Amino acid sequence: MEDPAIALIEADLASEEFRTGCDDGRWRVIGFAYPRLDFKVSAIEPDGTATEYGFRADLTNYPGLAPEVKLWNLEEDRKPIAGERPSGGKRVAETFKDWGSGTVYRPWDRHTGPHNNNAVAKPHLAWSKDRDLAFIFEDLYGILVSNGRKVATRTAA
Repeated sequence: MEDPAIALIEADLASEEFRTGCDDGRWRVIGFAYPRLDFKVSAIEPDGTATEYGFRADLTNYPGLAPEVKLWNLEEDRKPIAGERPSGGKRVAETFKDWGSGTVYRPWDRHTGPHNNNAVAKPHLAWSKDRDLAFIFEDLYGILVSNGRKVATRTAA
């Protein structure tokens, strides 16, 4: 019998909101073999250069259990080294810091949510079974392109 999480994940990946993000170039799925989802999210570096970052998600018992999402070097199948991590403003630095669990530091993450009561302190970003993958991808995308706002402000001045 197939795990019911697989059908829920596939439905999320096929949703209009998720597909629009793919079509707009905000993110792309590299591979899905339950419970693992490998993907990339577009980013803007502090100097304004466009790039993308790889991630590996563990979606075991999705959506009842919060996803576990790690920044990941998908080409070399390993945790990124310091120079490969996103850099930029405070949100970028905080989200992608190398901390104990190795996951992205967001309240919706399986490990970050309970850490320091992050999910309680930021319920609008906490995981719930009513959330979907587009929620996570949009959050990561917003943080990774936040450097672009700083570049635009500098060039407009």
